[in-house]
Amino acid sequence: MDVQLSIDDQEIWERRRQRLEALSRANPSQQGHDPAQPGQIMDLLLYSAAKGGDVDNFIDALEDHCAKKRVSLPVVLGQCSPSKNTLLHAAAESDDMVRAVIDFVPDDLISLANSCGETPLHIAARAGKTGAVELLLPRAKPRNTDSSGNSALHEAVRNRRYEVIRRLLSKDPNPLYHQNNESKSPWCIAIETGDLEVLKLLLEAPNPVETGNLDSEILAILLEAPNPVETRNLDLHMLEFQLRVMIPNVFGMSPAHVAVTYQKMDMLTEMWKKKPGLFRLRDEGYGTPLHFAAYTNYLDGVKFLIDKIPLSALEQDEEGYLPIHIACIMDNVRIVEELLRQWPDPVEFRARYGCISTVKYILKSPKFSHLINARNFDGNTPLHLAALHWQPSILLLLARDGRVDLKLLNDKNMTALDVVEEDIKETDAPLRKKITWIILASAGTPRSGELAIRRGISRSREMQPPELDRLKEEANTRMVVAALVAAMTFASGFSVPGGYNGSNPDAGIALLLHKPMYNVFVICNSVAMYSSIIALAILLWTQINDHYVVEYALSKSRLPLLVALAAMPLAFMAGVYVSITKLAWLAIVVLVLGSIALCIILSFYLLLYIPLGQKHSLVRRFTDLIIVVGISMSGSVTAGSGTAGRATTSPSAGRATTTPSADRPHHRATTTPSADHPHEEVVELTGIPLDDRHHYRSFHPRSEIPGSQISD
Repeated sequence: MDVQLSIDDQEIWERRRQRLEALSRANPSQQGHDPAQPGQIMDLLLYSAAKGGDVDNFIDALEDHCAKKRVSLPVVLGQCSPSKNTLLHAAAESDDMVRAVIDFVPDDLISLANSCGETPLHIAARAGKTGAVELLLPRAKPRNTDSSGNSALHEAVRNRRYEVIRRLLSKDPNPLYHQNNESKSPWCIAIETGDLEVLKLLLEAPNPVETGNLDSEILAILLEAPNPVETRNLDLHMLEFQLRVMIPNVFGMSPAHVAVTYQKMDMLTEMWKKKPGLFRLRDEGYGTPLHFAAYTNYLDGVKFLIDKIPLSALEQDEEGYLPIHIACIMDNVRIVEELLRQWPDPVEFRARYGCISTVKYILKSPKFSHLINARNFDGNTPLHLAALHWQPSILLLLARDGRVDLKLLNDKNMTALDVVEEDIKETDAPLRKKITWIILASAGTPRSGELAIRRGISRSREMQPPELDRLKEEANTRMVVAALVAAMTFASGFSVPGGYNGSNPDAGIALLLHKPMYNVFVICNSVAMYSSIIALAILLWTQINDHYVVEYALSKSRLPLLVALAAMPLAFMAGVYVSITKLAWLAIVVLVLGSIALCIILSFYLLLYIPLGQKHSLVRRFTDLIIVVGISMSGSVTAGSGTAGRATTSPSAGRATTTPSADRPHHRATTTPSADHPHEEVVELTGIPLDDRHHYRSFHPRSEIPGSQISD
């Protein structure tokens, strides 16, 4: 019976072929399709018949159309719909339809794209029509992409067409590594779908090799070379890195990166079993999968990658960051703890990047106590590095820890206080830098000159005076403030609350003279006026063209100006209170608001008069409280890193880059593993943007990446 059905089927297809051949020979005056000319608009009924999938109905419609329009089959096949779909596009969703017309379609129409850039192969792959794909592949171009950059393999993977994926990969595995306009390769799409079977199919594909294509050849070397972790060959490991950075941004993120981003442990495990070479690939910023796992706080991924590729803990991205740097910047404490088991020498990076909770963890862990005063290869301790990179929050933690030696010198014979003063100009430095200096000074940190007698060290430092014009500009600002206070308080002295007595014998005497709050008003108003006048008198000396005189006048004008600014709101509060004292609730509100305003004014100005170097616990607590307020004002309090730097996103690259702060030195952490001790790191401070939250290129905004929340 099966043989009979097969014979009948062959006869049916033979009759169909004969009918189509007759149509191709009809109307010899209109034979062929001119690929140089745009196709004519296709008949709607004919297009619908092709979409319907019934071969016999389609041939009937073709015969009717060719007879009416007096055209041949090749001409009809070259006609297009308004969306530039040919009959082959319409037929691609049916295996039988493609089988019927494929032999009559010219080569130039096989890979002709519609208005969306899709070829018939795209449509057949998306629909999962294995038979149509097999018929199209010998003459189609699998690497052709649509307007979104998707190849037929992208479509098959996205729609989980298993058999189509097999056929496409057997024809050409190269599209597997090509990214679309969203920087997604078929690998990435497979992981996004979460379908492990699709990933297994991709892993079975042969590695792409194109003779003469450098990118493809380098990729093949990386995927097929022995695993450096297994061979323990550090030279091979370093050669591998050099090859990796030669690959331009063609392949997008590797499958391992994407699996880490979406936290797919089953897919990571499968990739390691089938194709561990994928873990050698890096992203556009040369970040490894371990960098991504540290960034997204993916603890299981970090454990997996460290277990499989221990040396990846020592690999840098293009900006010099190690995975532990990323974990510190993001303040992912659990990741830091895990990485410490692999590479236990991290304190300087926490101090450098301003990760508060991470530093607390290190300071509380007895097993890391030996690192608190440890030096790097520049002789810098964590205290030096926190000072060098202007991390007041971290510096406060270190300076108040009794185990931290404040007197230690680095290789330049500088204490932490010297490091700060090397770069700071007290009169024009940002508040962030001033607070850094205040913390060290209040903790009693000495200058190296104070240790020179005991250590035999002599060092001189040239202090350049600040620009005179800038000092005068600051003085003029203070003069304006002082003049305004003097004018307002002078006017208030003659327009007192309640007015004056207009009758004898007390004519001209204030009506509220015997009210206690009126007396407060008079006293505070007088203090404010006289203090502002004193400040003005001092500031007049700033008009002299002498740096030191101007600096001296500025420093001496602070206190009277503070007194004036504090006394003026008190005078206002007392004056209003005495006028509304009979309405108790309103009077209380005025007193509360006035008290709050006074506290705010004092808290701002007390930063300039912090008692430095005091050992008494109460004084130290008061000092710390004021410092914390100052840190908040300077924008230096962060959960994971400082905010002096800013992250900006490059649309073309699809990844974020950091812009360093103008007031901060740049340093780069470079790592050189030795052959004898592959986990030993040599740290050089030579140019990395610091104190910036490091944003790795991803296919989604960071808020959409699973597990990317900052952990305490």
